[in-house]
Amino acid sequence: MEPDRIKHSSAYADEGTGDLDVLVRRSGEDLAHFDSTAIVEALVREANLDPELASQIGAEVRRFIQKLGFRALNSSLIRGLVDAKLLELGLEEAHGSHTRLGVPLFDVDRMIRNQLGGAELPARDPEATSLMMAEAIKREYAIKAVFSEQTSNAHLIGDIHIHNIGAVDRPHSITCSVEQIKQLGLELPGGAIARPAKRADVLIAHLARMSSALQACLAGTLRWDSVNFAIAPLLSGIDYGVIKQFAQTLIFELSTSTVSSPVQSAIIELHVDWDVPPHLKTRAAIGAGGRVTNRSYEEYSGEAHRFLQAIFEVMIEGDARGRPFLAPALVLHIGPRFNEIPGYRFILEMAGKMAAERGGLAIAFDRDDNAAFFSRYGLSEGGRTGSASAHHWQSANFQAVSLNLARAGYIAGGNQVKVIEELTRLMEIAAQAHLEKRVFLEKLLAHGKKGPLAVLTTRIGDEPILKLNWCTHSISVTGLNELCRCVMGADLHKSDDSMQFAMKLLSHLRYEAERLSKKHNVLFHMSGDSSQATAHRLAQLDLRFFGQVAADIVCGNGMPGASYYTDGPRLASDGDVAVLDRVRAEGAFQTLGFWNAFGEVFLGPSQNDEDVGRLISQAFYQTSCSMLLFCPEFTVCGDCGFYAKGLQEVCPACTSTHVDGLAYGGGRYGYVSSWDAARILELQRRKRVT
Repeated sequence: MEPDRIKHSSAYADEGTGDLDVLVRRSGEDLAHFDSTAIVEALVREANLDPELASQIGAEVRRFIQKLGFRALNSSLIRGLVDAKLLELGLEEAHGSHTRLGVPLFDVDRMIRNQLGGAELPARDPEATSLMMAEAIKREYAIKAVFSEQTSNAHLIGDIHIHNIGAVDRPHSITCSVEQIKQLGLELPGGAIARPAKRADVLIAHLARMSSALQACLAGTLRWDSVNFAIAPLLSGIDYGVIKQFAQTLIFELSTSTVSSPVQSAIIELHVDWDVPPHLKTRAAIGAGGRVTNRSYEEYSGEAHRFLQAIFEVMIEGDARGRPFLAPALVLHIGPRFNEIPGYRFILEMAGKMAAERGGLAIAFDRDDNAAFFSRYGLSEGGRTGSASAHHWQSANFQAVSLNLARAGYIAGGNQVKVIEELTRLMEIAAQAHLEKRVFLEKLLAHGKKGPLAVLTTRIGDEPILKLNWCTHSISVTGLNELCRCVMGADLHKSDDSMQFAMKLLSHLRYEAERLSKKHNVLFHMSGDSSQATAHRLAQLDLRFFGQVAADIVCGNGMPGASYYTDGPRLASDGDVAVLDRVRAEGAFQTLGFWNAFGEVFLGPSQNDEDVGRLISQAFYQTSCSMLLFCPEFTVCGDCGFYAKGLQEVCPACTSTHVDGLAYGGGRYGYVSSWDAARILELQRRKRVT
């Protein structure tokens, strides 16, 4: 009978009879006898040790195993014994190269049994648990092999937070122009090659297929720029009913590609425009079959407006049960000519209706030409659109790193000069993390079509999808409000002095980003990337290391497992402040060059589309806010399927208590039942617009 202690193998097994009568199960699912020469070979190969020293270690491990008297060994134990000997000899670098990555049995059991909470997906199938285990190993690999010890320690102790560290082998986000697949067709590694689409429905199918391929290579967000104007040339002369079917296909296809993913996948954003964006305005439009038309994109405004209307109608109607789509996210860009174009009141009403009744709508305010390009691509226009064909417009954000601003206040002890010095130090660490990730990704990209990022190296015309000179590195902030509370004694919404101090700090961070960009010859920019998981993690670490000092500052009153910081350049979500004043204050932060920064408007159940439309207009004309995200909340019944606005404990249709909340948090909509305690507490305390 096979001994109970035989586990999966390591390199420490040999085909022939070894020097001990000990069985080892190999990774090929067969048994072999233990042979200490395999230890020697592994140490030379993996840790680059001298053969003589490796032989000495192998002999000592052999004697120890013989002393134990086992007839079968766990391969992890064998490697652990070797690692212990390496540490005993002071060979820390060799130990790091030889160490084993894995997931504890207890954690694997919880993953398989679906007992790990905190993600947005309410259930995980076997494929999802497999990917979760792989991500756990990649996370450990990133800490040990990709990032330096200094950078890894800064992440582990909470000075910074490296977002999606378990996805170290992929960029954070990418922004694409639909022109690439419209003009050149679809060509993916290992797949059939498709010619440029001649019909809108085929182009939408190509877009959905490309989205699915790119999602597998991204950790964060996939953005498609000006979708309605890009598809407009293929909609000429088509009946509105057919156009609406195309819109349904687009939304359902992209919704399915996100939901069908076994784990939390990259968010898909569709950027749409009422007025033609400046970088497309005078360009000759690409039409059916990838051919250049004799009309500019501005001349296709009528078709683009009809397609935009159809998209709004589909999103407002929801799925077959009338529930809101969780994906894709929609971003409507409003420019200075918005109210000069006939029909703008109708589209504003549609936007207000979707924001109030469905959520998932962001409004981007493009007040000038550069803002219109920057808000999508994270790059200043700077002549880029004039020197490149539209199908070359792809930008990537390699990584997102958050700074723990609140901790700077604890360390500085209220001294403003020391706060600035600490923030400068954190910016240097964040930049180093970015550079280390970039070096690693460049090595993966160098493998080209035979590498893991083959999709991103696919050449569109004469350039790859991911161009290094169109890549950015974002640095975001967590705990700005709490830093001001610590140093100035008041939250941002309660004190003008706190607001002025915050503006001073953010201006310094922007200066540092510009300085580091010149120093390292890469583009760093400040970002409004939001992650409540980050805000929770950093608060928990500060409670551990700073005790009562942090407990007096963090949100949640230091409650175990439910503490968090205010995320991004924002006011506290529970701050008692009028919505327009909140938008105005956060807009002031956004003027400092924060990319993807947005104000969150939490809508109460009584808010209607007219109120939202009025707020959109006020935000554009009376504030400097660059983007607003509207976040209504819903109750979904698990018995009858009915959904209602607001969070309720009982279904208003069938009185069932089997209900779940649907709310915005952590950068996307998700079911409240799968949220952690900190996120639920923040949800309960939110100041809603009523």
